[in-house]
Amino acid sequence: MVDHVHFERELTLLKSDVSKMLFLVSESLNDAIESLETMNETLARKVLESDDMIDELNREIEEKAYQIIARYNPILKQLRYIITILKFSNDLERIGDLSCNIAEKCLFLSKEKVKFEMLKELKDMFGSTLKVVQDAFKAFVEEDVDLAFRLWKFDDVIDEMEKKIRKIVVERIKEGNISAELALVYILIARDLERMGDHANNLCEEVIYIETGKNMKEFLRGVESGNEGADS
Repeated sequence: MVDHVHFERELTLLKSDVSKMLFLVSESLNDAIESLETMNETLARKVLESDDMIDELNREIEEKAYQIIARYNPILKQLRYIITILKFSNDLERIGDLSCNIAEKCLFLSKEKVKFEMLKELKDMFGSTLKVVQDAFKAFVEEDVDLAFRLWKFDDVIDEMEKKIRKIVVERIKEGNISAELALVYILIARDLERMGDHANNLCEEVIYIETGKNMKEFLRGVESGNEGADS
């Protein structure tokens, strides 16, 4: 039988660790974007160094989650909750990895002495992706289901931005207005940002499940019936 007092206390501590990971990933993402915009190699290296801390915290969260499962043998609903926390942590870790990818582009461009011109469309995508990811973090911290759902519906916008950048880059290649190295960097950065958007979308689904106990299919049925977010 589950000792509810100790079980809830350990779940609270687990969520606290996830919040710490949120802070590290948020800082890493901000630094990665700034490093590329300003071609700041020191900041780019800071992002790469912080990745070890993010990975270690993710491992600690996984270990604690498995210990909770082994110690308390939670019922199915509680087990799904813990597994969702694990998924959330893994999505955070992937956003951290993608931030490293962006920081590495800064170091590559600097090493190859490639002049980096920030496309307006890429700058717009930076801003949109950063906002979506940070708002997904906010939805988790503030347990805000409405915010998570609004962000979840925004995913297609990020996807369209990535497609638009690819199209612009291809046109510039045809016109001879861009080097092969820079064209590849633009496309890879846009792809990394689009993947961040996908992980932010996952985070929103996970927030909705953590707070309502409903997967997206169930939650959307509730939205259609005017009963969104309510417990069944």
